[in-house]
Amino acid sequence: MAEVSSGSGKGVETRRRIFDAAVREFSEAGYAGARIDRIAKAAGINKQRIYAYFGDKEGLYVEVWRRTSSLIDEEDAGLLDLGDEDIPGLGRILLGRYIDFHERHPEFWRIFVLENMMGRRRHPRSNTGIPYTHVRELYEKGQAAGFFDPGVGFESFLFTLIAVTFFYATNRKTMSDTLAIDLSKPEIKARLFEEISRLLFD
Repeated sequence: MAEVSSGSGKGVETRRRIFDAAVREFSEAGYAGARIDRIAKAAGINKQRIYAYFGDKEGLYVEVWRRTSSLIDEEDAGLLDLGDEDIPGLGRILLGRYIDFHERHPEFWRIFVLENMMGRRRHPRSNTGIPYTHVRELYEKGQAAGFFDPGVGFESFLFTLIAVTFFYATNRKTMSDTLAIDLSKPEIKARLFEEISRLLFD
């Protein structure tokens, strides 16, 4: 999760503990069920410190949402490094990046699901336009070169990639039960995404 960077060293560490505890609490209990008392206990501080830093539960949640959304913004900024030479494997590259992102940030999907369930935008993601505009240009070049179906728009292409990786992050345990196979095993996960790549891109 994102590191807190403002204030003194001790203050930074305190905010980090609060933030990490809040992510777990909101992830597990939702917004309505989250309790400042439990967050304070998990962070090893007095709850008045939380109020001093964030104002109230709403303020703390907004900060959790803001920093969680910034994680994917930072990830997407890396898409600007892709060039024309990456066009043939663009789908696989994106699929791999988003799979890896969920592995590194297992809390991400929980907070995003919570925000979507609450039906409101608290912190718009500001920098997604530039990276996705760049990837769109690469995708459209790939369409012109015959790498991608000209009848499938960029939005559908990207939505499918994100949906597949998000579904794996959120549902692999229940799908493992449904399919009677452990989808978390590295060799099975590798085969799953290789076959999904073939299905989508070959």
